[in-house]
Amino acid sequence: MTAQREKASLLIRNGYVITMDDAGTIFATGAVAVGADGGILAVGDDGAVAARYEAARIIDAEGAPVHPGFVECHIHASYHLFRGALPDQLVESESFDSFESRFYNTVTDEDEYLSVLLACMEMVRNGTTCFMEAGTVLTPEMAARAAREVGVRAILGDAFIWDQPQGFAQGKMDQEGCATCAAQARAHAELARAPKNRAEALATLGTQLERNADPDALVTGHVAVLGLGTASEELMMEAKARADAASVTLNIHQSYSPADTDADRRRFGKDPLVHLHETGFLGRNVTFGHANHLTDAECEALLDRSASIAWAPAASMMWGHGSSLHGRHAELWRRGANIALGSDSPNWSNDFDLWRQASLAVMAARDIHMDRTFLIAEDGIHMATRAGARAVGMEGRIGSLEPGKRADIVVHTLDRPEMVPSTNMIRNLFYASRSKSVHTVVIDGRVVLEAGRFTALDERAIYAELRKASAALFRRMGHTVEPNAVARAPRLR
Repeated sequence: MTAQREKASLLIRNGYVITMDDAGTIFATGAVAVGADGGILAVGDDGAVAARYEAARIIDAEGAPVHPGFVECHIHASYHLFRGALPDQLVESESFDSFESRFYNTVTDEDEYLSVLLACMEMVRNGTTCFMEAGTVLTPEMAARAAREVGVRAILGDAFIWDQPQGFAQGKMDQEGCATCAAQARAHAELARAPKNRAEALATLGTQLERNADPDALVTGHVAVLGLGTASEELMMEAKARADAASVTLNIHQSYSPADTDADRRRFGKDPLVHLHETGFLGRNVTFGHANHLTDAECEALLDRSASIAWAPAASMMWGHGSSLHGRHAELWRRGANIALGSDSPNWSNDFDLWRQASLAVMAARDIHMDRTFLIAEDGIHMATRAGARAVGMEGRIGSLEPGKRADIVVHTLDRPEMVPSTNMIRNLFYASRSKSVHTVVIDGRVVLEAGRFTALDERAIYAELRKASAALFRRMGHTVEPNAVARAPRLR
């Protein structure tokens, strides 16, 4: 007598299943069974899983790769309405006062919603199923609304947690502390809706943690501090205490450019991460955005306390900060550090595609170390999945395809020229097709993208609305997008 099969809501069959489990298990002809609650029931050989489960819906991967959804660990999700607006001749130290501050003093809640909606759609289409926002959406509920509408997993922080905004990004804080802070603050644009002092920052800090009351919520909260010289030590330590108490990630920008790194070194009187190690700030639940400029001593401190880095290689390359040459990310990865990936913002890398970030990370590391094996394709995929899940504090729920974890799954297609011939699926996927072959995306057990189309969104209508909103925003800002105007020598004829 044939045994009765167990019930599943979804069965993904006939896939090249890259589980990303501890053993690096791959099922060349595999299947994934998903339960009605959005959790993974089983992963294994196709015949064995199909014999055990019957499902209301079956997706035939037709031999294509199936892998865990990517985890985006450092993005500014509300900037998409002005993607590509900054010309190549703009000096980065002037970008905040000349453009970004005007954006933040003009943008509306609806603008933020639309921008995050676009960001979420872009991420899902490229195979990202979870993102941690860097704490720069003025009204986080707009980001939550957009994420829920798309169906993507989001981890949000409070906006602009800082108490020394005059230090913003380029090391503008006075060496002695705050003797000239007031004068420096007046010299730079003020964000009308951001905290003005420590009391306001503390009143906001951690409010997004209320989202964690529902353990199954798709949108949750973490503790975000802007960093880059804008947070006092008192504010940073309070943020760490609240993150520890809530068992969530503390996310902070750190050592992005030589200017802000040097400013922190002057402020602390020593290497920034060495100081943070001594104060007890470093910890396994701390994720640093960027960390492009670290000394030997800082690498040891980071390894000792098991903190994570969200490496955004394109963001450094875009502005010429030299993280490819001077960054320690690949070296730290080889020594066992948790290095995840981030796309930063639509004017700092200009697209939200972790396949691109992973490719740049691997290729840049090989080039600078002049070693083809320094990082390999499997390293890049691990950074985007398992390492990302750990960096956002969700390693027990996402990042690999294993029973008991949430069903965040990406199914590719072989019907792309880059996937022909399929000589080695990992190398085809990583070096050739990347996000171009993303076909179907499942998040928390729900199919949100099928055959390259969103199942519950009117994409053309959304894109039309976004174009109108972007044009209206620029008009309100009084901003005209300039062409690139960088002098070049005449070409030889």
